[in-house]
Amino acid sequence: MSDDEFKYKSEYTKLKFYYIGGKWGYALIRLIDSSKEVKLRLAKCKKLEEFPKTDKYKWTEVPAKHVYDLSQVQKINFKPTDNFDNIAKEIVKELEE
Repeated sequence: MSDDEFKYKSEYTKLKFYYIGGKWGYALIRLIDSSKEVKLRLAKCKKLEEFPKTDKYKWTEVPAKHVYDLSQVQKINFKPTDNFDNIAKEIVKELEE
């Protein structure tokens, strides 16, 4: 890995997975980015063969090293809680219509 690649690498510290069927699920990933900011990532993921088995429709904590056993198809990073709170409120409002 080059110095530039290492400079922008995130450190994954926590992983929770919500299995929805087939090879698909949602992941909550706590990470420390290259700026040393702690962020929470929400990602829709496809499990790769090495990913451990988890129960369907249940959040399961998995060792963070298994982030590399997921294909993160869609992902959003959140840092301040007010960003997430504002987004969540708007989503709930739309879903209630």
